[in-house]
Amino acid sequence: MKLSTGTKYNFVLSSVAATVVLSTSLPINTSVNSNILSVRELKKEQLRYGHTGQAVKTLQLKLKNLAMYHSHIDGVYGKKTKEAVQLFQSKTQLATDGITDQKTLTTLAKFDTLHKQKVLSYGSTGEEVVKLQHQLQNLGYYEGHVDGIFGPLTLAAVKTYQQRNKLTIDGIAGRQTLQHLETNKNKVGKTIYIKPAKQTTVNSVDTSLITIAQKYIGSPYVWGGTSPSGFDCSGFLTFVFDQKSIKIPRTVSDIWNFTVDVQNPSIGDIVFFETYKPGPSHAGIYIGNNQFIHTDSSVGVTVSHLSNSYWNSRYLGAKRVVQY
Repeated sequence: MKLSTGTKYNFVLSSVAATVVLSTSLPINTSVNSNILSVRELKKEQLRYGHTGQAVKTLQLKLKNLAMYHSHIDGVYGKKTKEAVQLFQSKTQLATDGITDQKTLTTLAKFDTLHKQKVLSYGSTGEEVVKLQHQLQNLGYYEGHVDGIFGPLTLAAVKTYQQRNKLTIDGIAGRQTLQHLETNKNKVGKTIYIKPAKQTTVNSVDTSLITIAQKYIGSPYVWGGTSPSGFDCSGFLTFVFDQKSIKIPRTVSDIWNFTVDVQNPSIGDIVFFETYKPGPSHAGIYIGNNQFIHTDSSVGVTVSHLSNSYWNSRYLGAKRVVQY
């Protein structure tokens, strides 16, 4: 099952940028950022799966700033860090081995420098505006055409986003606003509710979703399908949630960004898997007893076990759709 490839990144580096001496500052999470290794210090070692420490934190922060790493900044080079490195390597035509060698670090640092310099404002055009519009659209702020033109609708969406997220309300998508967008997985317009960080739980889910989902067991798999005559995996999810008047995005990657992390799945939560590409590319609805209902490309809508070796090895975690 092939889904949207998501945001495209422009990794064309100018000859000027290629000679920039990179600073040690990182634009996000400054509370974590103190006393971490500089890029130059980081180049002294080759980071790979199993490594830990401040150098790994630096790597995770930079990848998170590029919206390629979505887990905790914990300094542990585990599965998700390796996947983020592989995604970056694939986007920059490097060997996708998940090992952060000097070449990978140099490319990452150059792009990070260019990334920090972006400023989009009224009248701007191009791929970066397309990316901005997609981000705002996925979060429920932009309802116009994704045309790469920073016009009145984009301006209004940026200002609304800035207001609701307590940013400087100037309508300019500068460093502060862009980094906030890239690290914001959940704050969606008037739909998603994020509980304060000190709390460890989120609102319960509607378990009646399962009754609806089970009615369609046996429905065939159809590429791009969103109805009982044929579903793909995300089409099945959007259909089931829509029966409860709950609107969720169309693709698995967007659903991942739309939902809230939960430590353990409850009935009605969405469980995510990495299948044919790095990151979330398949999902189903948890129905209890370590089982989930989903659309399998071979058999259609079916129930599978999380303990199955195929799904267990590809499991990324559970997340929840939370309504106001």
